[in-house]
Amino acid sequence: MKGNNYSILRGVRAFSPLLQAYEAGYTIEEIKSSVFEALAPEFENAAMLDRYGIDLLTVEAVNIAKIRNSDWASSLFDQCLRIRRLYLANDPDDCAKTCASWEEPIGKALSLYWSAVRFEHEKADLPLDEFAYELFRNIGGLIEGTLQVYLKELLHLAQRSQGESVAFADVDSLGLGKVVQMVGEKAGIAPYLALPPWNVPLNQWRNIAQHYSMDSSGSSIVCRYGSKQQHSIALTRPEMLEVARALFLLFSTIRTAQTLFALDHADALVVHCKGFVRKEADTQFQFVVGAASQGFEVVELDVSEDCARAVLADVTLQDADARSIHASQFVYPLWIATRSQLLIIDYRAKSGNVTLRTTATADDCRKVYDCTEDLSYLATVVCFEPNPKA
Repeated sequence: MKGNNYSILRGVRAFSPLLQAYEAGYTIEEIKSSVFEALAPEFENAAMLDRYGIDLLTVEAVNIAKIRNSDWASSLFDQCLRIRRLYLANDPDDCAKTCASWEEPIGKALSLYWSAVRFEHEKADLPLDEFAYELFRNIGGLIEGTLQVYLKELLHLAQRSQGESVAFADVDSLGLGKVVQMVGEKAGIAPYLALPPWNVPLNQWRNIAQHYSMDSSGSSIVCRYGSKQQHSIALTRPEMLEVARALFLLFSTIRTAQTLFALDHADALVVHCKGFVRKEADTQFQFVVGAASQGFEVVELDVSEDCARAVLADVTLQDADARSIHASQFVYPLWIATRSQLLIIDYRAKSGNVTLRTTATADDCRKVYDCTEDLSYLATVVCFEPNPKA
């Protein structure tokens, strides 16, 4: 992989299992059937699944499988969904307004999370002290930058559903410790936020990471927490990994409940959503994930104001001629993601050779975007170059 967006290209495999599924020989029809089978029981309106891209749904199907494989995560997921569904049933408009108020904060929190994922690196060979430092840096970032926002949103929903007149600013201004305490009580999820068997409150894991309150002792790391009354817990390297996995599963459970609820009830919730401007790295990452959903790995991505070029490597065993035409259709999504003046898609066959180059202009893409032309118009104006020299 290369290009001026290497971290985006590398990060897509951490996000999307689709590339591995295609490489294993599964077809898009087989993947879609399996994904729908996994997600349909989690939806009240299963017909909504037809509206969404397989890239998005595959990620959520994998998350659901992991959640349902854990008793405590499964119970937490059901409770988070129960709160949302009850609120929507009792006061649809107020529920939609409350959800919409957290649209942008959640979007920004997820952006931070995926930035961390894209820059993640292997830790197994690090000395114990460095391993602990890196792992707790990840833990602190996850809790402070992302999970905290989801907990605040869930607290706000629980409070409003119980008749409390609480504004967004009231919840958003709360510190993490208070959020953990209140959402535990209001949403009935307190036991899950202490992460048994360690029974250390979620905010204290953040504090350990934030203040680097730890020392090595033999083969263990001793972590200290608590301002008034000091506590300590000793963790070996494998135990630290278990803490990290449990925290990630906690985050995944709460986030997945929020996401599936939004997908399931989009028609009712969208009325108050206003949208927000996303970062360039996020839109480009979405482009790469979208290509993966169709069996293409973006192995090069170079973006400037003048030109954006993506090399799409085929990971399937399907007919190369048909696949090259399929790849050419990504010129428009590439423009959406970059807004460059010239768009180039190079299709790389399983042989390793680029067998088709497709070039489009921003002016032509903008005509489709502005609805002055339909998408089929691009097929008449793009330039196709078989077996380009460079």
